[in-house]
Amino acid sequence: MRITGNILFGICAALTLMLAACDNGYDCSINNVAYNRIGFYSGSEKLEFPEPLSISLVVNGNDSIIAADAQGEEEIALPMSYTHECDTVVFRYSGNIADTIFVSHRNIVYYQSMECGTVMYHRIGEVRHTRALIDSVAIMHNFVNFDANENLRIYFAQ
Repeated sequence: MRITGNILFGICAALTLMLAACDNGYDCSINNVAYNRIGFYSGSEKLEFPEPLSISLVVNGNDSIIAADAQGEEEIALPMSYTHECDTVVFRYSGNIADTIFVSHRNIVYYQSMECGTVMYHRIGEVRHTRALIDSVAIMHNFVNFDANENLRIYFAQ
């Protein structure tokens, strides 16, 4: 039996449509963590760190290094705690100098979809910090979700 071009095209088109119908458009593995986006500033200018910087999150008394010897970074994106309402972020500079930021937040369970279930968003309430090199911290967007908005700005002493 010989299959003509039109029949072969029809079979391929039908298979393509059936396979495309199986895709629900969700990629749950990509969009399941809301990151706190933090920018570094000196005055009104965005700052690139000129020297190596180590950044750690402290959860349950345990120190987890997020970035070791980061250099030339203008911003970072840090995951936030699902189980605690205050995140501790430690910035270690050269010369044994360190700053600590305490980010108080409320965890908000958000129903994403039937396929992906729920995710956790956060609302930043208050930020406290030490003053070794950090001059101030400003909350730019207090709602932390999947968008690319800068949530915090860290201003360093000039």
